Amino acid sequence: MKASSLERYTVHDVLSHRKYPTLRHPVNDTATVQEALHQMRKHNMVSLPVLSSSSKDHPLVDVISIYDLRDYIIHSPGLDNEVQLQLLSGRASGARTVLSDTVAQVVASRKHATQEIAATAPLQSLIRLFSTLGHHKVLVTGVEAVGTKARSVPRTSNELPRRHREWSIGSGCSFSSMGYPDSIYDYEDSDDDDGDDEGTSQMWGLTQYDVLHFIQHHNHQVGHPILDTPATSIASTKPLSSAAVIAQSSSGLLPALTIRDSALFAMKQLRDSHTSALPVVDIDGRLVAEIAGTGMRYLTEDKIGYLGKPVLAFINGLQLPKANPYVIHEHFTMSQVMTGLLRMNQDRAWLVDSEERPICAISITDILSFLL
Repeated sequence: MKASSLERYTVHDVLSHRKYPTLRHPVNDTATVQEALHQMRKHNMVSLPVLSSSSKDHPLVDVISIYDLRDYIIHSPGLDNEVQLQLLSGRASGARTVLSDTVAQVVASRKHATQEIAATAPLQSLIRLFSTLGHHKVLVTGVEAVGTKARSVPRTSNELPRRHREWSIGSGCSFSSMGYPDSIYDYEDSDDDDGDDEGTSQMWGLTQYDVLHFIQHHNHQVGHPILDTPATSIASTKPLSSAAVIAQSSSGLLPALTIRDSALFAMKQLRDSHTSALPVVDIDGRLVAEIAGTGMRYLTEDKIGYLGKPVLAFINGLQLPKANPYVIHEHFTMSQVMTGLLRMNQDRAWLVDSEERPICAISITDILSFLL
């Protein structure tokens, strides 16, 4: 690692710093896609633990993310027809849609399993899972073996006992710009308790955001030469291009969306570019918004037609939470970018030029990759 002083830390140190986040709000694999989206929207989450319905003790199968659901939805053969029918009629067709499929079908469509890592593993291995291998969340094993001081939560009828997953499934998650303060995990000092608090007090997990928070807490050990690195030296993504260019070539440039592009086109671009968000620009190329896969959490069967509308109409029509993109300029340093991401609960920063035209995105993934 560039910051050699961080090499002495382990995964357990990150767990302890983040007060042992546990998996919460699980769904059964028999739940529908729409029910999973509703669960994510209700609890402001991007991932959910999935329980098996084939066994009476309901073991944990794996974890699905909004990006798994997004990719499954946009790959649906009948989606385009339903979008067009709803655009023309203004109402749902009444036919069965992809949102009626089960979580088990989503699980079966994925390619990569959610990764596990031992609590005794070095911090460097955890960062590598997140950055080099592209994972945005991992399950942590062997916590009890290292004498954890994890809180003891009284078991309720809704809680999951700790157990190994019944079988391994894949994760078709996008693999850039994923940090997630609104993750699948609960923290000891959380105030989010609405009475239907399902979860487990004995299975832990970490996200990229957790690692970034840990590094920021120990930034005095990172050193000024690294913290003062220009933001332009951190970004690993290629410069942005227009959506038209990427649609007509194999340049591999990250696309910028125009205000005229449809939300469905945007979601397909997110999938194909393996990123969690893309900028939306006006006719002069200035950044006006960003669109992320998390917007799919607000999709329902009678609102599938909104996918065929321009991205801003999609954002407004589904009443997505309004948040200005986190904008930085060339003089920003890595330290400033890290601080901004954490204070503003953002997953990425948009580097713009003097005329507010986006140049590239700097994600939590980029920062972690830079530290290796």
